[in-house]
Amino acid sequence: MSVKILLFVGLIGLVFGVEQVRYDNYKVYNVRIDDLEQYKLLNAQEKALKLSSWREARHLGESSDIMLSPEYQETFENLLSTHNFTYKLKIENVQTHIDAQRPKQRITSMEWTQFHTLEEINAWLDVIEARYPDVVTPFTIGNSYEGRPIRGVKISYKDGNPAVFIESNIHAREWITSSTITYFIDELLVPRNPAVREIAQNVDWYIIPVLNVDGFAYSHEYERLWRKSRLPSDPTGNCIGTDLNRNFDFLWMLAGAESDPCSEIYAGPSAESDPEISQLTSYINNSIPDGSIKIYISLHSYGQYVLSPWGHTAAEFPEHYPQMMHVAKGFSDALYRRYGTVFTYGSSATTLYEVSGSGKEWAYAVKNIKIPYTIELRDKGLLGFLLPPEDILPVAREVTEGFVGMIAAAREIDIL
Repeated sequence: MSVKILLFVGLIGLVFGVEQVRYDNYKVYNVRIDDLEQYKLLNAQEKALKLSSWREARHLGESSDIMLSPEYQETFENLLSTHNFTYKLKIENVQTHIDAQRPKQRITSMEWTQFHTLEEINAWLDVIEARYPDVVTPFTIGNSYEGRPIRGVKISYKDGNPAVFIESNIHAREWITSSTITYFIDELLVPRNPAVREIAQNVDWYIIPVLNVDGFAYSHEYERLWRKSRLPSDPTGNCIGTDLNRNFDFLWMLAGAESDPCSEIYAGPSAESDPEISQLTSYINNSIPDGSIKIYISLHSYGQYVLSPWGHTAAEFPEHYPQMMHVAKGFSDALYRRYGTVFTYGSSATTLYEVSGSGKEWAYAVKNIKIPYTIELRDKGLLGFLLPPEDILPVAREVTEGFVGMIAAAREIDIL
């Protein structure tokens, strides 16, 4: 097939909203891992059965969320039954929930009743930059592998404020993160709540709504559940992308990352191999006054966690761990008061799983930012990455409340 025909077919798909990759009758199973043998068995079958892990068990006795295509489901269920796994079906048909995330009629102006594309988010950034020039300072950390600008905004009402830095949608499929943070930006610019107005006026906010711009665009246009960047991972071209939250230059590849380019948690050929990460760290190093960032947040989904360092070990905690937990509690308690959503907080290694080369670890160990988190938004796994559009506003509103509580708690211990 000629390049022209391929391009034409691709454009037809985009114009009519045709999904290039569909997940009809794909299922998501919740599987409890009770012992080491079960853990090893699932790992051994990962490639043969093409298991797609949405969430991994933290410890023995806990559960993983695993997606399978229809052709492997009977074999997988027989395997689970034969080896006495406890499991249940969480999602009967993944495509049904993907279809529910896509509006029948797109609203291209920014609002929070649908999931917006990268182009729509960037168009909205243009609008707020023009509308609030005294408050909004646009910045671009650089371009992605595919040449897209990676855009952010600094929101500052006056000089001398301490700063919070937030990067969102580092994993492409986690759409709720950019929806939530754009809502929060809007709240900072037009605060309807006096408490939000106060944190807007007295804290500077550096926010990148979509860090993984290539992967995010790809997840909208072609493969909804894409996670990684789009940088080719091996010479054959069969494997694409790096897990950008394993690519930071602190204890790179020590824990919770893979050297296999086809893995979902492939850390890249070297630290900061991907331009998204090398340019992010360069921007923070060279364009933001040293010491002004007091809190660093990497916004993710799902699981409802506030995760601090250390990620690479559960055997020790960082010097500022008590302060991290105090601020995490402030965030979680304030968020809970809105809708009763429970967030768990603790170090990554003790609360979720071991990981190294992540943004929060780099922020703490390299930049000396005392309060760094990975925050995993809703839900606890019922729909995972496929929250319906109706959940955008509740999630965004409770996270906004959480940020108010986070700032209050940080002030109590003189972080801000």
